[in-house]
Amino acid sequence: MGIVKAISGHTGARGVMRYLERDGRALARDFLNIGAPIEGWEGDLPRYGACDWAAEMDSVREAAGNGRAWRGRAARTWKHYVLSPDPGSRIDLATLRGLAVEWASEHFPDHQVAIVYHDDNGGRIPHAHVVVNNTSLETGRRLQVPDPLELNRSFQRLEAERGLPHLSNEPLARPTARARRRRGERAAEARGERSWVADIRARADAARALAASPAEYRSLLAAMGVELADAARRGPRRDWVYSLADSPSRRIRGERLGLDYGRASVCAAVIGGAPPIDRGAAIHAAREAVAVDGRAELDRLADAASTIWRRRARSLAALDGMAAAAERAGRYGEAEALRRAREFAAEKGLLPQRSERSRRSPARGGGEAGAPRRQTTRGRDPERNRDEGRRQR
Repeated sequence: MGIVKAISGHTGARGVMRYLERDGRALARDFLNIGAPIEGWEGDLPRYGACDWAAEMDSVREAAGNGRAWRGRAARTWKHYVLSPDPGSRIDLATLRGLAVEWASEHFPDHQVAIVYHDDNGGRIPHAHVVVNNTSLETGRRLQVPDPLELNRSFQRLEAERGLPHLSNEPLARPTARARRRRGERAAEARGERSWVADIRARADAARALAASPAEYRSLLAAMGVELADAARRGPRRDWVYSLADSPSRRIRGERLGLDYGRASVCAAVIGGAPPIDRGAAIHAAREAVAVDGRAELDRLADAASTIWRRRARSLAALDGMAAAAERAGRYGEAEALRRAREFAAEKGLLPQRSERSRRSPARGGGEAGAPRRQTTRGRDPERNRDEGRRQR
């Protein structure tokens, strides 16, 4: 069975970053709530460029005052978890990356997380180093460390879902992705409160997944009732302030919302990144979700748009083919994500059943069955993609 080991840090994150990435030992990296640039793709997995994630963690921690001693004891500034799969599992790097990201998302959805993969042990078995900053981006409070037994149980459950050797404990109810992601929101709702910060974040997620430019990001937010304004300068960094149009006093800086929502991160993420979906249908779905206070629907829209963009799927049939291929390869989590995207796209009319290209040339290269080549779409004119999408409807 796999195990999770925990280490506490009491300094800045520079030392642990240097240790994990020195001498080219990192096989790959993944990030949550950190503005790391994506340089390319390895199959379905992102290849990240240079990122000073230690500086980002340290900056957020110090801004919240969470690096100071607490009751005479040195602050626990970060947690370092080592996810070690069963040595007999013969796990590959791609499977481990999916497992590690899902595990971190389940337990630390509101924290900055850096995941670095090594195989420098005796058996060259891939394992994951998960570094979690101590500051919640939702509340600004210090990390409440989860139960170590639960951390191990969830890791073993995720192994079981992938057909890997695992310890069979008592059955554990698995929370949904939405429930995991908004643990802080559920706590607020239990107190009879509504998390307006989470509301803004959900609308921003949907806008970022759909936008092809900063201007379009701003206009999509406006359509969903969120105003975006330039924030007062703090040092060299420029940022935005998000506010609810119907409650202007509810406002928050982008990087306080999460570094992924800061001006620099958004501008880097949205340029040329629009998914090939029907824009009018997507905006209608977003407005509809806001009108009924449907944060879950906004999350579904953001997830679907992000999946469609990453895979460059141009039709429902393409998503069907990709899901079937992922399932045949044993990548069940990926297959489920593709099916969720397909269900939402069909429900909201975001994609045609088959692309116009496949209807014209059904015999070329298998058409809809596999993921389109990224290099053939990344440089296309977004306006042309949107025009094609409208013609396909």
